[in-house]
Amino acid sequence: MRWGAAALAVLGLLVMLGAAVVAGLVGSDDTIVTEPARIGGDGRPVLTAPELLAYEGVSITLRASAPEGVFVATAHPVDVADFVGDSSRLRLDSVTSTGVRSEELGSGPPVDPASADFWTHSLSGPETAELTLVRDAAAAQWVIAPLAGEGPTTVSFAVTRPGLFRTALGGLAVGVLLLLVAVEVLLRSRPTRPRRRRGSHTGSHTSGLPSAAERIAAFVPNHQRPVGGSRKLTRSGIVVTVLALTLSGCTPADLLPAQRAAGALATSKVALADTEVPELFASYRARLARAVKAASPPHYREGRWRLADQGPALESDRFGTRVARLTGLGRQAVPNHRGLTAYSPRFEAYPMWSLVASRASGQTRIDLFTRESVMSPWLRAGGSALTELPDGVLPAAGRPRQAGDSDAAAAATVAWRDYLTSGERDDRLDLDSGSRKWRENIADLGARAMFRSASVTVEPAGRTNVSRVVSIADGALALVVLDVTTRLVGRPDLRVGWAPPYAKYRASRGGVLALRNLAVGVVHLPEQGPPQLLGSSFSEVPVGR
Repeated sequence: MRWGAAALAVLGLLVMLGAAVVAGLVGSDDTIVTEPARIGGDGRPVLTAPELLAYEGVSITLRASAPEGVFVATAHPVDVADFVGDSSRLRLDSVTSTGVRSEELGSGPPVDPASADFWTHSLSGPETAELTLVRDAAAAQWVIAPLAGEGPTTVSFAVTRPGLFRTALGGLAVGVLLLLVAVEVLLRSRPTRPRRRRGSHTGSHTSGLPSAAERIAAFVPNHQRPVGGSRKLTRSGIVVTVLALTLSGCTPADLLPAQRAAGALATSKVALADTEVPELFASYRARLARAVKAASPPHYREGRWRLADQGPALESDRFGTRVARLTGLGRQAVPNHRGLTAYSPRFEAYPMWSLVASRASGQTRIDLFTRESVMSPWLRAGGSALTELPDGVLPAAGRPRQAGDSDAAAAATVAWRDYLTSGERDDRLDLDSGSRKWRENIADLGARAMFRSASVTVEPAGRTNVSRVVSIADGALALVVLDVTTRLVGRPDLRVGWAPPYAKYRASRGGVLALRNLAVGVVHLPEQGPPQLLGSSFSEVPVGR
């Protein structure tokens, strides 16, 4: 019992000492400030390591200065890594109350962070710049760049943990209580001596009078310890400690160190958040308007389409411009997209992609947007209007953002390919009205008396049938692209060809008429039930490659 009380007393002293040190360091403003450190005498940009001070619930204030002014910004580590590449820079690996430890990285020429516009927070100042970041579930990395490339750069950090000073005071109270409990335990655990009867003989005392020791002991109460007393004392100590913590305003979370943010947050990011969708479409519409203007009469330029589109969308737009030039079509309207939501997996590096739902021209659409680097714009690669957007087709709220089941998407794509080829339906895929209508039109052409036969060849538009798959609330969502070529063989006794104006831009040779489309389909792969083709589009492109 005495050893337990001694251990309790030591624990109380340690708690008091630790609480006193913390209270002295943070002060009443709950903030620890590091000593300013001078680094980067050659004016190179300074980056913090992604995991530096990555604690949730902590407010970090960075103070930086340079001779000609300084630029300070924050962004996700994946974006920062793509921007800096192999450029020459300094990285802050650790911060203590007395200074920092840095490392030289990269061999290329330094980049200019002030010239980029992807930063989540940024500011610059002629003298000292101060930027505060509240750590939460988002990962962030600081970038400090001296203006005019002139160093050295002076940096310091102020770390604020709300309620830390109050917690330290509570710790002092807990330490005092632990000491009091230890003293109480020591007093209660002192061995007692039995009272001597009058007239007993001890040593040289031969008379019936009590000795001096006996007279002193008579004034000390003779407590008889009940069974289970130590457990009662322990419970009492716990109750007193919890009561003291409650009165001081502390919670169990306050007594634990701040949790370090998850490593996955710093090493990967969601390609496109819902909050970024409006900005995406604002940028896309501005670039699309420039492309439409360039492709309109009288010039019919195709090159500007690269500002807005790529892949199947770019090929279709360029072909449409050629058709407009040959047929004298006027200027087309620029659609106005209202963003709804983004279906984005996590990526560890660029390039990235996202499926994005929107409303345009009275229809709901899902389009594939891709981004090559953090400095590149989002480009539309293709998409389709939908007959409906089922309730299950929602982003994976509360689930990891990741790529979906490619095998299931591949099986659904094969079923769609087989239907486009033969026109025969089965239970492998619920078809949309757009695919059925396209196949009925091809069947109608092939049944005309001028044609001997009609055939449809379907190939992957890229390396695989499946273009993109992402997990959603119910299963997965896939966007697939197929290259569909239709050949109509005319009767040998007739001269068969395309009627105007189609003859100007469609292939016809030896009585064989050819038509090529890029088919884009949006497929819902539910966890239960057959896959469903939500919508499809067929964009005409030149025959051959």
